[in-house]
Amino acid sequence: MTLRVISSVRRLAAALLLVLLPFGVLAGEARAQNDTTGEESRQTLRTITNIATAQWNFAGRAARTTSNEISFDVTLPPPEIRAFRPNAGGTTELNFRAPVCNAPGRSGQAVSTVPDMATMQQTRPLSTIVESTRVLRAGQTLIFEVQALAGNTDPNAIDELKVVITTSTGDRERETIFETGENTGVFVGQIDTTRIPPAPVQDDCRLGLVDGASILITASLPGSTEVIVSTDVEVLADPFGVVFDSETGEPVDGARVTLVDDATGQPATVFAEDGVTPWPSSVISGDPITDGAGRVTNMGPGEFWFPLTFLGRYRLVIEPPEPYTAPSQVQPADIAQITRPDGREFIIREGSYGGAFTLVDQTPVQIDIPLDRPSLDLNLSKTVNRQQAVPGDVVFYAITASNSDPSRIKRDVVVTDTPSRWLRLRPDTIRVNGAEAPDAISIAPDGSTFQVDLGTLGAGASARVTYAMSVRPDAPPGRVLNDAIVTDLLGRTARSSAALDIQRETIADRMTIIGRITAGPCSLDDPRRGIPGVRVMLEDGSYAITDADGRYHFEGVVPGTHVVAVSRMTLPEEAELIDCHRGTRNAGSASSRFVIGQGGSLVVADFHATVPEGWLDEAAAKAETTPDGSIAREINNIAEEARNSGDAETRSNDPANSPAAVDAAPTDWLSLGDGPD
Repeated sequence: MTLRVISSVRRLAAALLLVLLPFGVLAGEARAQNDTTGEESRQTLRTITNIATAQWNFAGRAARTTSNEISFDVTLPPPEIRAFRPNAGGTTELNFRAPVCNAPGRSGQAVSTVPDMATMQQTRPLSTIVESTRVLRAGQTLIFEVQALAGNTDPNAIDELKVVITTSTGDRERETIFETGENTGVFVGQIDTTRIPPAPVQDDCRLGLVDGASILITASLPGSTEVIVSTDVEVLADPFGVVFDSETGEPVDGARVTLVDDATGQPATVFAEDGVTPWPSSVISGDPITDGAGRVTNMGPGEFWFPLTFLGRYRLVIEPPEPYTAPSQVQPADIAQITRPDGREFIIREGSYGGAFTLVDQTPVQIDIPLDRPSLDLNLSKTVNRQQAVPGDVVFYAITASNSDPSRIKRDVVVTDTPSRWLRLRPDTIRVNGAEAPDAISIAPDGSTFQVDLGTLGAGASARVTYAMSVRPDAPPGRVLNDAIVTDLLGRTARSSAALDIQRETIADRMTIIGRITAGPCSLDDPRRGIPGVRVMLEDGSYAITDADGRYHFEGVVPGTHVVAVSRMTLPEEAELIDCHRGTRNAGSASSRFVIGQGGSLVVADFHATVPEGWLDEAAAKAETTPDGSIAREINNIAEEARNSGDAETRSNDPANSPAAVDAAPTDWLSLGDGPD
């Protein structure tokens, strides 16, 4: 019985422990929260300790048990800061008191060096519709909300926080912001922003910003320098339109830009950033703009701005300053090759050329406007280093492109050269201003043209392109022209050409075929003896007879492909031609060969044969070119008889027949660089 009771008591105690167990689990959760990142920024208000006790009667006996001790801290939520910007179409409404800063006489913001309760009570209440943001545009009002329960030191009063706002441009502003109501722990502040230039001034209650800058907002409790919360806000590039020079990309001031309703043709209704204050519908590029409240917004060079207007279809009417014209004739693809002075791309739309555009929502629309300015043309000259050339000659050309305008650059200057079909470009000779520029040169696959990208020509500057070309061997006589054209971004062109007269010479107009017929097997033994008296023929029937050394030649042959063949009938008996080359040029035949040549070329076609032993010695004695050969002796005798039968007196008076002339040494034609006719 006792065991059963004990067992029952134990079961009951276990059940109670199960009931109390969640309290222990809860404590574990509290400790886990204490370990979260950023918890050190929380302020601990108090620590709560709890122990659970259970009492009961069982079988006439009183029983009691307790749980483990649970402790946890009660902390405030971490401070939080959010940034806003005014937006009439936003979904958040903020009601707050104007902050206090250090700039005397600043409109719209309370002023006091040391704010007190009286000053706080004098700050006027504000109400505005906003949208949450992490980015801002220069000229917009920055509004920020700080949720810091630690700043709610008096539940029956409106408390304050100290705020320091710094920018990456070097500006620094200090403000005192106030609680939105008693015991709310929510503080709201605001500050105006303006574009640079002018240079920012610290503690003037407005932030000087440039595109791409950043803003840091820090808050601390009164009397303390410890920052309790901070946040960053980025400054967007403003969607201001820019009027610019379509050739140089430089901003253009003084152009009147008017926003016109496309349906009515009347000036549009424009508002400032707050959506309420009137804004002029016609502005001057680069000039400050004054809105209906008298606030001045400075514009950068060439800039114009229409902050807000109704949804609809509009046009931009441009009245350019002299000597510019609008709309521009430069295509968007060409404008894409230039950039703003800060490196950003221009935004080109239909409205850039006076076309209509549609606003479908409140997303800012940027439209940049190109203007054309008259400029002096490009100049182009082309020269060649010689007036006449023959096939195979190399001639040198020089092209000079110059910007005749002393005050304006020329962009995307490209020279295109079109040589005569009878000239062949030597790509490795192209030079730009005396230097190689492979990246700037493009040559057509067939070599018919080539281009040189000169890039930008400065005011009054010039560029020189030089290159060489060779005259094709098959070039006919006559005059050939090389044409060149230069263009720039705006399509301005200039042309020039150089003439060259091509002349033909016999040696350059024809090819020469030489060769030798030698005796012996196919070997590299040297010297090989030539076979004299063999007839060698061309496909047209012309022929030559080999001399005592087995040599022959054909001169004045028309360039092209020919067949050289050996007449087997003129070889000695039992002689046999052999193929020692075994190439495609003889097509498997030992007696013929293909030869290919162009004007001025010298082509060799050799043949080999085996002859009977002793035949070469016998043939050598009869060769016409052997000084003591029979035929040579007969020719010499005829010449001698002719000399003896002449007039003796004439011979005696002729200086050429004098003994000194006869005994003189033969002329060294090679040393004279020429030869006998």
